Amino acid sequence: MTACTYKQVQHEASLSMQFWDDPTVDGFHALLMTPKPMIRTSDHVFQLCELVKLQSSCKKLNLLSELMDHSGNYIDAALPFILSLLQRGLDQRIHLLTHSLSPDPEWSVESEAPKHKAQPPLSFGLILRPELAASVLERGPPADSPKAAEFRQLWGSHSELRRFQDGAITEAVLWNGETSYEKRLVPRQIIAHLLQLHAGIPESSLRYVGAMVDDVIKMGHEVPSTGEEQSLKVVQSYDDLSRKLWRLEGLPLSITSVQGAHPALRYTQVFPPVPLKLDYSFFDREKISRSLVPKEGKPCPAYITPVTVICHMEGSGKWPHDHLAIRHIRAAFHISLGELLSKQHRYACKPCPSHLDVWKVGLCALMAKWWNFTAGLCCWCVLIVPHLMKSEGRTMNRCVSVRLLVQQWHSFQMDAQTSTGFGGKVAHVPRQN
Repeated sequence: MTACTYKQVQHEASLSMQFWDDPTVDGFHALLMTPKPMIRTSDHVFQLCELVKLQSSCKKLNLLSELMDHSGNYIDAALPFILSLLQRGLDQRIHLLTHSLSPDPEWSVESEAPKHKAQPPLSFGLILRPELAASVLERGPPADSPKAAEFRQLWGSHSELRRFQDGAITEAVLWNGETSYEKRLVPRQIIAHLLQLHAGIPESSLRYVGAMVDDVIKMGHEVPSTGEEQSLKVVQSYDDLSRKLWRLEGLPLSITSVQGAHPALRYTQVFPPVPLKLDYSFFDREKISRSLVPKEGKPCPAYITPVTVICHMEGSGKWPHDHLAIRHIRAAFHISLGELLSKQHRYACKPCPSHLDVWKVGLCALMAKWWNFTAGLCCWCVLIVPHLMKSEGRTMNRCVSVRLLVQQWHSFQMDAQTSTGFGGKVAHVPRQN
């Protein structure tokens, strides 16, 4: 029995007591009737293939005496040292390291014993600590500490001196991890590096299975990602637009709250909006408004996913009862809002009777609004899509469209009489009987 097997027995016993003590769980069925393979009980699973390479590992680890104790079985001789090595390297990142061994083979007395290299691969399981498993920095002891040499011996060329913000100069190891997808696979980098450095086992002999769902939703080729970074860009774009809406001066109605209403703003969108690169050769410029119009005979432009945000505005008692009058007021509000955004934030705006197009640096936001006249609320739906442009090998931001769409509400009741004005655009709209 290895030390890891002993810890696994302790862990299983602790879980069993929790099941038996929980009256809401059928402990008998869960513990005695439910299959429990390693891939279901571990967060990450990996296998060591090509077991014949463990022969060279025994020589590199100087395990000749252990090899004699196990009658030449280099798998049993090298396994405890490999487990100890992985336990040291993973340290606080894992809660438990488990492994499985195939049963001893049986053979006829009239035939030769099977060779050790014919055994199935060794399987290992990791139960991770979520708060530490994805850390890309392995901070070691101070440079003048006696343990610094041991740290450098463990990590080899990956160990280097680093100065931290608190002024400390310590040994440290920095792993690759630009995105959350790569950070979740840091344990794989650690295992591959330690096995190659100390046991001479190449990465090609390692079969690693971890973060299996990530492979289904992975995006990007150069830097793979599972959407966390794209969601963060959407949230940052929304926050920037929200702050500027709050600071607008001269609005006919003041803003009372701005709330996100799209899964990307809650980090729950599986495929959030991603930056797109428009090919301007596929578009023509409209003469008057300078808007982009797709050319005939060219492929359809890329779809830009909208992201919904709700902006509440204060109530007003000066609303007419006629639908046409309401549409006039909405048009006047679009004109007023477009003038304020152009003046205060230098956005190119195009007011229309039903919406307002606003070109904003770095994102494309689409705003739709509706009016609840009974409750006296004015709401906008803000739809944001990041947009990234590239030119001559450099990345730069370009202005893209922010659209304000209007959704009409047909049911409303008001007791106030019909007169209102927005910046002199609509002074009075008569009622129609």
